[in-house]
Amino acid sequence: MGGILTRPFSRDSRMTIMVIVVGITFVCELMSYIIQIIVLKMQIDILPFIKIVGIEMLYNMVIVIMIYPLLQKSGRLIEQIYTEDKTLTRYF
Repeated sequence: MGGILTRPFSRDSRMTIMVIVVGITFVCELMSYIIQIIVLKMQIDILPFIKIVGIEMLYNMVIVIMIYPLLQKSGRLIEQIYTEDKTLTRYF
C-alpha cells in the first residue's frame, strides 16, 4: 500500500501515512464484517457498521499522529540499513 501511495504524495508527509492507515483500517474492518456475515450468519446493518468503522479510523489516525515522529525515525534508520553499500574490505 505504501508503494502505491508514495507516487502522488511526498515521502515525509504525514498525510501519506494517515491515508494508508485509514485505507487499511477500512479494508480490514470490511473484510472482518463480511466474514462475520458469512460464517456467523449475522444480519447486515450498514449504519452501525459505518459508525463503528468511522470511529476506528479516527482512533487509528490519532494514534498515528502521536507516534509519527517515532515512525519517521525508525523508517529512516531502516532505509539507511538497506541502502548502504555492503562491500567487503577484507580478503578471504
